[in-house]
Amino acid sequence: MGQKRILQQVTDFTGEHRRDLDARRRILAATLRLLAQHGYTKLTIGGVATEASVGKATIYRSWPNKAALVLDAVRDQLPGVPDEDTGDSRTELLAVAGTLADLFGSSKLRAVLLALVADSADNSELGRHLKEDLIEGRKAASRSVVVRAVERGLLPPDTDVSLVLDSWAGTMLFRSLFSEKSLDEETVRRVVDATLASPPRLPAP
Repeated sequence: MGQKRILQQVTDFTGEHRRDLDARRRILAATLRLLAQHGYTKLTIGGVATEASVGKATIYRSWPNKAALVLDAVRDQLPGVPDEDTGDSRTELLAVAGTLADLFGSSKLRAVLLALVADSADNSELGRHLKEDLIEGRKAASRSVVVRAVERGLLPPDTDVSLVLDSWAGTMLFRSLFSEKSLDEETVRRVVDATLASPPRLPAP
């Protein structure tokens, strides 16, 4: 009997865990859909609960507020920043730029990010969370890759590392919004090679 009870407990736990994971997936997916459709300001926990077919209490068990839920939903969809030291800086730079192309090349992610940026203009708390919880961490990882390229001599010592990353992101976003050309591997290669040929420099002291 003892063994049967243990097996039943394991089965119950496994089933509950699967239900929790399924609910989490539905909640995050619903959050992204509503965010893209209505923006951050009009998104509500109640609306997400209805869209995901869960109770509000289910959401609040995992996320204390709307900002935490939205940031988690967006973070869950973002491609990871490839900051591994492979010994080949050009390959590493291509990987970082390729991640930006993947991010802005996704119509779903692009719509969500643009909705967040638009609403952050009138919501300083959202803007702070967006910068601190999403942008800065990713930029720090990307920055380490560009810094390695400087240290290896592939880029000059006075390279403006932040401007390199900002210009890549700006190029990818602009092309995704206003150009019919896709953000393919050739585009990524051209962007990186243009930087290597003529990198932005820090102002002279």
